[in-house]
Amino acid sequence: MGSRERLDLSELAWTSMEQPERPMHVATLLVYSLPENAQPSYLRDLVASLRESTEIVSPFNKVLRKPTLFRPYPHWQRNYDLDMEYHVRHLALPAPGSERELGALIARLHSNRLDFKRPLWEYHIIEGLENNRFAVYFKMHHAIVDGIAGVRMLQRSMSSDPEDLSAPALWSAALPDSLLEAHTTKPRLKRALAGAKKSVVSANQVARQLYEAFRAGSDENDPLVLPFQAPRTIFNGRIGSQRRFATQQYAFERIKKLSKAANCTVNDVVLAISAGAVRRFLRDQNALPGQPLIAGIPVSLRPKDDQSAGAAVSFIMANMGTHIADPRRRVEAICASTRRAKSVMKNMSREEIENFTAVIMSPNSMQSTLNLDGYGRPIFNITVSNVPGPLEHLYLNGSRLEAMYPVSAVTHGQALNITCYSYAGNLSFGFAGCRDSVPRLQRLAIYAGEALEELETVFLGANNAPIEDPSADTMPVGERAGDPQLQGDDVTAPVEGKPSSEQTRQSDKGRRIRIAAASKVADEPVKH
Repeated sequence: MGSRERLDLSELAWTSMEQPERPMHVATLLVYSLPENAQPSYLRDLVASLRESTEIVSPFNKVLRKPTLFRPYPHWQRNYDLDMEYHVRHLALPAPGSERELGALIARLHSNRLDFKRPLWEYHIIEGLENNRFAVYFKMHHAIVDGIAGVRMLQRSMSSDPEDLSAPALWSAALPDSLLEAHTTKPRLKRALAGAKKSVVSANQVARQLYEAFRAGSDENDPLVLPFQAPRTIFNGRIGSQRRFATQQYAFERIKKLSKAANCTVNDVVLAISAGAVRRFLRDQNALPGQPLIAGIPVSLRPKDDQSAGAAVSFIMANMGTHIADPRRRVEAICASTRRAKSVMKNMSREEIENFTAVIMSPNSMQSTLNLDGYGRPIFNITVSNVPGPLEHLYLNGSRLEAMYPVSAVTHGQALNITCYSYAGNLSFGFAGCRDSVPRLQRLAIYAGEALEELETVFLGANNAPIEDPSADTMPVGERAGDPQLQGDDVTAPVEGKPSSEQTRQSDKGRRIRIAAASKVADEPVKH
């Protein structure tokens, strides 16, 4: 065992939320195509090679230690002697190895908690996927990784060159020097003290913005959404330990064309797709409330005084317009709500944004701390986020990464999470839900594709809408210039650029993975 490091407030919050029915890990599903000349032993050799990579970097070597009499606070302790056969696992799908079998396995794996006596991560290589493919399921606790950090970790462990076989293992890929400082206690303490000082200075501005926000919230004609304006739905009760998972994928060009025609951002289109799918899903079960559902959205906003390469993190709530039958009017309601929410913060500094968000979200934090979330009126109904990823195709030991999907966490009061990853000309949706609270989750994924087609018909006309199978996937990447990225809890600069014509053609050919929700979840943990 090595050095010790105290948990910061964010890490403490995420670890304290961990419960048997509420595991707080997040994951990514990656689907690869095998190299054309791959030997029968290719995956077995790959697993062996990864297990031999024992140079473990932070945060893959951090073990959580509970408070003791002599150390009355939780802390991280470095462990450099890991059981690699435990952390790196080799699994196989039952025949025929379709997306349904893969989806069932991912739902089971995501239902299982991480072992808190070990570093909080697992890496599963899954062979037997049809069409000469295999998958990787990588999961890590939310206390030590978030959306952007996870994507960057994965990106460092792959190469853009299919001939490059020298990329390090995920847990051996060291952080850049500019980020390494963030993982030491002393600089973190200095930044915390500096942040506290700035917080005091910005208190007056934050107080004024809070006053204006709550005054606007009392005006029925103001589209600004505040906490606890959401109706209670089937998504907002207590959850169980088992999960369901489904996906969708769309070509970016479709979303970009639609956002231009609707005069809105790509993020608004993502919300509109989600809203259309959720509206139909709830209506099918006679559970659609008369009030609009509210989305909780992690957002990256670059404040006026931010000259860094990253971006500040905030959190907004937006009206999803699920009470509106007309898709055009629903999009208008979504756009008005998101624009109004972002206008509150546009002239605020990074510290002011963080403090403003902390106050707005404090009821949610208090509910979680007291384990009361899921009993009363929800602060919002569902989380919708978008994590920008690589624009070019990546390779793992010569295997081409075809798709990557987020597998997010759900919690009491938030039984459904819709998160997107952008990658190589596509945007991939991951729908994660509580198995007990969100039945037939796969229908939600199918309805998302039909919601997109409906929006294309309304804004582009029937002649411009693509002629495809209604259940087929297709999806976006990136964001309109100048629009903040919806995110999975982290900061990053907006992704720039657009997909190549080859990437678009590949997407339009139907290169997709739509994973069925698990039809059966075993009572016992997965055997490894």
